[in-house]
Amino acid sequence: MSGINGTNGITDHIFRQGLSPTAKRADEIVQAIRQHEIDHYWRVAGTPDGTTEERFAGEVFPLARPHISNTTLWKVIKQMPKGALLHAHLSAMLPFEKIVEIIIQTEGMVISASQPLDTEDAKQNATITFAHNNGTLASNQSRIDAADYAPNTEIPVKTAAASFEGGEAGFLEFIRSKTTIDPFDSIRHELGVDEIWRKFQACFGPPDTMIQYEPVVRKFYQKLFEDLASDGINWVEIRSGGSSGKLVHNGDEDIDPDLDAWWHVLVEGDQEVPGHRKRQEILGCKNYLVGCAHEEPRCNHQEYDTPRYIKARLLTLIGMKIALQRKQNFPELFSGYDLVAQEDLGRPLSDLAPELVWFRQQADALNLTIPYFFHAGETLGDGNSTDSNLFDAVLFNTRRIGHGFSLYKHPNLIRQVIEQNVMIEVCPISNEVLRLNEDVLHHPLPAMIAHGILTSISNDDPAILGRDVAGLSYDFYETIQAFDNIGLAGLGALAQNSLRWANFEDQSDNDWVQDIDRGEDGTGTKAKHIQAWNKDWEDFCKWIVDEYGLKYPTAN
Repeated sequence: MSGINGTNGITDHIFRQGLSPTAKRADEIVQAIRQHEIDHYWRVAGTPDGTTEERFAGEVFPLARPHISNTTLWKVIKQMPKGALLHAHLSAMLPFEKIVEIIIQTEGMVISASQPLDTEDAKQNATITFAHNNGTLASNQSRIDAADYAPNTEIPVKTAAASFEGGEAGFLEFIRSKTTIDPFDSIRHELGVDEIWRKFQACFGPPDTMIQYEPVVRKFYQKLFEDLASDGINWVEIRSGGSSGKLVHNGDEDIDPDLDAWWHVLVEGDQEVPGHRKRQEILGCKNYLVGCAHEEPRCNHQEYDTPRYIKARLLTLIGMKIALQRKQNFPELFSGYDLVAQEDLGRPLSDLAPELVWFRQQADALNLTIPYFFHAGETLGDGNSTDSNLFDAVLFNTRRIGHGFSLYKHPNLIRQVIEQNVMIEVCPISNEVLRLNEDVLHHPLPAMIAHGILTSISNDDPAILGRDVAGLSYDFYETIQAFDNIGLAGLGALAQNSLRWANFEDQSDNDWVQDIDRGEDGTGTKAKHIQAWNKDWEDFCKWIVDEYGLKYPTAN
């Protein structure tokens, strides 16, 4: 199933041309499943008295999510081999309820609040902090939501959860309210993008303290990788700031001042996945300061990211220098560099050009390979400075673009992106929840595919954005369910693209492009991953035919 197309990688059309008879049959069956559910499950007319709410295929994600798990199409998508997750932010990848469950079960974990949580306003405005305490608590207070709670008093998390109004379920709901965008906030388009971003960024506060204590961190990674593996992902590339990984060692209360401590735990975790082979044999992962064997996911690459709104000099002295040091200390773990936070309010790439040139020069002088994987075009603008980040990202030779939402507005740039083999990491649900499009039906992904732009699907910040499971299934479901011209074959092309553009190892620009073009016909690491995925894809398609072929007859 070769998808090679000169210097243009694989396109949706080429992937479809290479489908096996089994895969073509599976595609037809899934189309039949989708259409049946559009007609008989999603098409529900509302009533004037409001007793029945309008339901339709492609409605806003917060309203659709409770219904999705009841569909056959969801069962199919959950089984699909999804390849690589290329765009995700570490602290928002695992549902927070699962992290809190780990914290409750971990001895010595405490919680404090900036004020008593005895009213709804207080719950909304309070700052909450998790920490580890060796048992020397300052008071005997047991209720964090009592009117006489002394601000910033540490209470065992297990105690606070049990005594919370509504019990542990009420406590988890409170934590969810502090860490997740309210489902109906995402549809308040009259309030604009900046307003939802303020709420979005506020959700990152509690998670930063949730995953600092070493025993919690180790269980967090174990659960995250297990969940990604079970969702059909076998490689993940994570955005995580190399200066923000704070670690409290087992039995301690204070943060280790050595920034390497956090990353040593991640590297050591390769040996600590019970019931499996070494983690690097079950889920590939890199960090972009963010890869992975085929059967299940593993983590060994991260992309370093820096908030784009800090001053340029500070960006250089702190963010970029730490990124270079992290790459030197952990050459197999870190793979690239990115800039994060809201583009519309931050400094455009053009404003940071001297620093970005300096960073590249320093990397070359140190003989380090740290390519750019820039966020760009995550905006409603069409000619403003944020929109122009797309042009500058390409000029800076970014290997992929995160989001690229506004790219479809620029036909000449589209041609340049295709010629330079730049792939777009599309995040459909994130773009909807953060009010770039009203619902998935208004997303430009079909236009990108139609123009030959190479794309893959990512989930960005799933825990904050309303997903109750880790992985890509919701974004894959929304994509196939919304668009008539995607289908199972289209999802297959997107999944294979994710592996074709995954950054499995350090490569020169020439080797990077050559491996993309060769795909599964190559001889290196990337080819082996794609070959393994191709086998999983065929097995998956056969499963669809065997499981649903008789239940959903097609014309052929």
